[in-house]
Amino acid sequence: MRTSYAIAGAVVAAALLSAPRAAAQDGPVLLTTPGTPPAIAAAAKKDGFVWDNRPGIRVGDWFQLDLRALLEGNLTSADPDPAGEGTVFEWSRRRIGVQGLVTKYVEYEVDFGFDEADEETAEWRDVFVNVRPAAFAQVQGGKFKIPFGYERLTGPGNLDFVYRSRVSDALTPGRSIGIMAHGRAFSRLLRYAVGAFEDDGDRPPDLEPVETLPGEEPLQEGRTWAARATVSPLRLTSLPGKYNNLEVGGAYTRGTIPEGRNHLQGETVFGGEFFDRQYYTKGPRTRFGLEASWAIGPASLAAEYIVSREAREGQGVGNEGQVDNDLPEIEGRGWYVAGTWVVTGENRDGGVSPKRPLLQGGFGAVEITARYEQLRFASAGPPDEPPSRSPRAANVAPNGDRAWTVGVNWYVNRWVKVRFNLINETLDDPELGPAPGSSSLRTMVAQFGIGF
Repeated sequence: MRTSYAIAGAVVAAALLSAPRAAAQDGPVLLTTPGTPPAIAAAAKKDGFVWDNRPGIRVGDWFQLDLRALLEGNLTSADPDPAGEGTVFEWSRRRIGVQGLVTKYVEYEVDFGFDEADEETAEWRDVFVNVRPAAFAQVQGGKFKIPFGYERLTGPGNLDFVYRSRVSDALTPGRSIGIMAHGRAFSRLLRYAVGAFEDDGDRPPDLEPVETLPGEEPLQEGRTWAARATVSPLRLTSLPGKYNNLEVGGAYTRGTIPEGRNHLQGETVFGGEFFDRQYYTKGPRTRFGLEASWAIGPASLAAEYIVSREAREGQGVGNEGQVDNDLPEIEGRGWYVAGTWVVTGENRDGGVSPKRPLLQGGFGAVEITARYEQLRFASAGPPDEPPSRSPRAANVAPNGDRAWTVGVNWYVNRWVKVRFNLINETLDDPELGPAPGSSSLRTMVAQFGIGF
């Protein structure tokens, strides 16, 4: 949906006028888990309708329901602009949902809405139940994010930038239907998740399998197995709590993709492809990721490194069944390093909550951000032949994207957030990008969001 600057202004005005006054203490967590502040625990025990950071319903100690909503709009300008659209306004996220608990042992969440500007139909997003007999032994089932990727697993309200990094958008799996065992142990020193899912998630584009011969059954996408673990080593030290939350970890997924032009692809921030779905693949798709994050008072650091490999079994031009008919895998490889600093002094851990919201004795909280990233696709094997765009090329034509982003986040109050990002991308081979002849792509985006 695209409109004029007037709509963008309306979003900001509505955000400022509709936000209720913030409570004195920080907003509550969903559940009254050990360590919950007494005031929050007491609020969670109220019966009937309550508003503790968001509207909800409480029935004794056995039922809790909280309403969640998110509305975000982006005002974006790109240079060069291949489509010739100029500056455009688009709704980037429109969601509504509920989450809560039935007794202290069962959590649930249901989320519905649009998550892309060009979507015409809303869809169910997170729909799951989590059974937690103990913090270290929990089981979650339904539709939710496959446990892979620090930035992918971060909710939109807690993102530091308007857009996730190129490597997160291109190589992480997103949501799928499945079941997962997870938990935390040793005073939150260790977190883990292991799960099985019906497919490889909703982040890769829809599959485009080859046509089958008469009488043949079409190949189906296989299950995906995933595992992730993080540790917080500084919890073993005597550092204060606001400094000991360094987390480092790794994750792995393995699934099976049917024959077709079904490999992962790379896109620029503004949506143009720089490595499109040109090549035939078939067989396992694996991912490996490393991550680190650290909130240090008003500052934070985060970094990820992700590699994906996609098999091309039997996709060569030789005779079917020959050993050398398998082609080198297509490899996606990328990383980013990001940092933030809240110049107004608020702590970063757990999200920024303004000490002095706008129109309540202050201006809100202001944060500056910066990120550098790289993403590249190529053949994983040795380049025995010149690079080619042929769908069955042994050595695919490689391409990569390097980008830096600088930005400012304005936390107006607990519910309203404004982000501004300036992004510059450089393509290895601009002729394969959305604007041939232009190796440098620049994007400016302002995002206005209301969420609770």
